[in-house]
Amino acid sequence: MPRLGYLAVSAAAVLWAAGGAFASYLIDEGASFVELTEARAWITALALGAAVALRRGNSRPAAGVPLGWVIVFGCSIAAANLTYYASLSRLPVAIAITVQYTAPGLVVLWASIGERRRPGGRVIAALAGTMVGVALLVELPVVISEGQLRLDALGLLTAGASAVAFATYIFSGERVSRGMGALDAVLRGFVIASILWIVVQLVRGRPDTLLDRRFTTGVVFLAVATTIAPFLLFVWGLGRIRATDAAIVSTLEPLAAALIAFVWLDQSLSGWQLAGAALVLVGIGIVQIERPPPAEVLAERAAVE
Repeated sequence: MPRLGYLAVSAAAVLWAAGGAFASYLIDEGASFVELTEARAWITALALGAAVALRRGNSRPAAGVPLGWVIVFGCSIAAANLTYYASLSRLPVAIAITVQYTAPGLVVLWASIGERRRPGGRVIAALAGTMVGVALLVELPVVISEGQLRLDALGLLTAGASAVAFATYIFSGERVSRGMGALDAVLRGFVIASILWIVVQLVRGRPDTLLDRRFTTGVVFLAVATTIAPFLLFVWGLGRIRATDAAIVSTLEPLAAALIAFVWLDQSLSGWQLAGAALVLVGIGIVQIERPPPAEVLAERAAVE
């Protein structure tokens, strides 16, 4: 059911926003963002591995999914987090987020090339509204007017890489999810991401954050509530709606982050942010306007359900 797919992706975006706010709190307390990301991947892989094992081998076979897509999916999960945080260390937050959320545009572009047809007016209108909305939500006009537009070449490169990784995650996640189901897809993706993070940590040395008992509860919370739950929801949603639609709906994350900051951190919402919130909501509403899906999409949904 498409409506449930949109709802699942929206819920995932809200949980990711909450996770970002909580991770920022832990980082302010001295935690390493790299080790927080590693721990989330490792705990997710272990927890979902146990869940699959408890199903006693009744999971959907992955014969219809090429191994290459699974590897791409797992690598993109790790790359999206690493490159995004790396861009934040060299760019203003507004610039980093604006560049990262060009990812929906990349998904629409890739889909149009792959399907060899131009995206419809509904998708273009929703994409334009949400991308402009994100720029306003992070107050990009204020950053520019106040002369804070610090454009670091390496920062822009890593932010662009984050957008590509995010788009790749959505695009590959759609294919992996429809081939093996959300649980098996997320498990395999995080197993691959976990292996990559082990290599990273071996280079980094002692994992001080993970050995600090002050952060144990927070790390577990991040893994369960803001990693396992949202990734399962998002990938499950990808099995029921188009990758292009899911990418556009994912722009709900910066809107949710702004609202969390307003409620939790007692931050005010500017006129720019309110206008951006309105554009994002309108864009997400437009993309959910019903239209008859192509025959191949109906066949894929029937196979999933």
